[in-house]
Amino acid sequence: MQLIDILNFIAKAIEKSLSAEVFIALVAAYIGARATSKATTKAHNFSIEKSKTDNLENTRNTLKLIKVELTSAWDIYYSEYGSDLLQLPEGEACVDIFAIGDNPFPIYDSAHSCLANIDPEISANIVRIYMRVKGLVSMINLNNADCQTIYEAGKNATQELANKFIAEGKELNEELAKKLEEYHDYYAHQEAKKLRMDRTSYSMKLLTIELQDLLAIAEADIDRLTATTTH
Repeated sequence: MQLIDILNFIAKAIEKSLSAEVFIALVAAYIGARATSKATTKAHNFSIEKSKTDNLENTRNTLKLIKVELTSAWDIYYSEYGSDLLQLPEGEACVDIFAIGDNPFPIYDSAHSCLANIDPEISANIVRIYMRVKGLVSMINLNNADCQTIYEAGKNATQELANKFIAEGKELNEELAKKLEEYHDYYAHQEAKKLRMDRTSYSMKLLTIELQDLLAIAEADIDRLTATTTH
């Protein structure tokens, strides 16, 4: 039924009891109510669409930040530690210290809602990367602590040897200093064997190799998602 038909029906029904002024006022109120309803619906729909757009933009920007966080951390790790780690001969311990901050992944730790908005397979890979990276961080911290232990043991043993040389009246010249340095390194590596640090190094190697592949996949996925996400 069209609006004019509705108005004619109302007019015939109430023409005997209502004045023309009252009838016009009712018609005006009816038209005003319909206009308000349409405006409210339009505003509501606009709000929904804007929310979707904002959510997509937030997801897109967060994914970009995740990529920056991962690639930056990986570049530093690989250039300063990982590359040398992979070149270690089998069975040899890594006796280098690699300092890591208390909160190395602030973007990921606050991005859980973003990951819920993307393909589950892609988000699962990103989550796996961070789980493996955090496992690697734990191993590095463990290895760092063991390095401190063996360095301290080497230092004490070298000091005892130096004291012995002094007691024997030997002059601490450049040649003797070199021998003491070699003894320190040898003693530290022997202590590393006692602590089975080679096992930790082997586990870190495996994680490093796995992460290389996972990161390549994640970077390609993020590039594709951020390139196709619309405003």
